[in-house]
Amino acid sequence: MSRFRGQFEAILASLSFGTAPIFAKKGFLSGLHPLSGVAIAILTGLLVNIVFVFSTGEWKKLVRSKRQGFLFALIAGGCNTVAVVTYFWAMAIGKVALVVPITCIYPLFTVVAVFAFLRKSETLDTWTVIGTILIIVGIILTV
Repeated sequence: MSRFRGQFEAILASLSFGTAPIFAKKGFLSGLHPLSGVAIAILTGLLVNIVFVFSTGEWKKLVRSKRQGFLFALIAGGCNTVAVVTYFWAMAIGKVALVVPITCIYPLFTVVAVFAFLRKSETLDTWTVIGTILIIVGIILTV
């Protein structure tokens, strides 16, 4: 596996995250209700994910998942659902060019959560903290 695979996947995720709000806002401008948009987006994601899970054979591991891992995935799913619902509401009533940068403050919360909950398994180096601070400063300057 390439040393840069994680970075490539992150760039692909960034590209997807960056273009999705444009399509969502176009849907809202055409009269789509934010909760309907969330339902469509989550259903689409579920269907695509099912295709990935079955096409890669990961479904075998899914049925043998440990209870604790399953619980943490459920909690993450709940957090993601709240994030998507509030994100879609914000985009429906606000300007995409402002809403998206504001939602990008999440690295601050991630770094704090890593420090609080994953200190033993993940280390926060100086560059990660500096990078997170620069992201926050950039968001503040944008808004």
